[in-house]
Amino acid sequence: MLACGLLGLAACQTLEKPNAADEGTLLIALHDGATKADVNPIGNDAAVHDLQLFLFSADGSLYRREAFEGSGTSRSLDRVKAGTYEIAALVNGPALTSIQKKQDLLQAAVTLGDNKVDVGFVMFGSTDSPVTVTGGATSPVRADITVRRLVGRVRLTTVQNGIPSSYGALTLSFAFLENGFGNWTCGASGDPSGYVNYAGRKKGRSTSTNPSDFIGAASDAEAPTLTFQSIGRQVANGQTLTLNNPFYTFPNKNRAADDHFSGPTDQAACARLVLKASYGEGGSQSWYYPVTIENLERNKTYDVAFIIHGPGSPDPNQKVENGNLTVVVTVDPWGDGGNYTEEF
Repeated sequence: MLACGLLGLAACQTLEKPNAADEGTLLIALHDGATKADVNPIGNDAAVHDLQLFLFSADGSLYRREAFEGSGTSRSLDRVKAGTYEIAALVNGPALTSIQKKQDLLQAAVTLGDNKVDVGFVMFGSTDSPVTVTGGATSPVRADITVRRLVGRVRLTTVQNGIPSSYGALTLSFAFLENGFGNWTCGASGDPSGYVNYAGRKKGRSTSTNPSDFIGAASDAEAPTLTFQSIGRQVANGQTLTLNNPFYTFPNKNRAADDHFSGPTDQAACARLVLKASYGEGGSQSWYYPVTIENLERNKTYDVAFIIHGPGSPDPNQKVENGNLTVVVTVDPWGDGGNYTEEF
């Protein structure tokens, strides 16, 4: 859950009495609908590093912006002019100092790189209904805001070596997320844009058939701290390796009917978690094992378990054929979810 419990609101911020008869105090309490159902929290998935609060008047114009540093989940705003406001909260986001209207905030640009695995992820929310501040009141008016992440998470959980025993150990080189998106808006309006690691290739090379253009290292990937991880582990024949490798992207609503999953493309493609692995003497058999996540949504986590039975694909954006891969994808919903199994 968010860093400071709601039972200790007064301890998080000392409230001051209003200074004028036409002013009041607002107490903002943040809630995180993203993580209370998250059974696998990781690192800073729910951390609050900084907070921007925006108070909008009834006509949608900005009355006041306040910025705070630190992890508190309750903040007080003193000397708030009596009136009715819609209040929005941006957590761990870029500094937005030129907002003049509510619509400006909702459409303000956010990039995938604004999410920091070592600090915290961008979260946004607003009050469900307008909040009225009464002048001269002796008690603060409380406003509750639920903030939600803009990214979705794909987590590599386990890899089972199910290849024939004659091939020996399976070596896991790296994993990355392809066909994510890198640009969106604070208010999650419209669709995200700007493919990230498009077709599993270096930036601008999505239609290339040259293997040298395939992503093979963190330096080849876009937003690598969010989309690429080296593994460098072996899995003995018949054994299962447990991992905890998260990857993040803005939503990709493409489904199988829209998907271009046959290598190079400049068309619609679903998000995929791609594992690079090798086996055989000296790692002579090296393959990609891509797993498709249809309609990847914000604020959901997709746990992916691999069972590798044989050769993968020579291309990171191409299906594994002939029953050589089984995957189980479990959706921890922060809403409704489930799991599904695919065999390739």
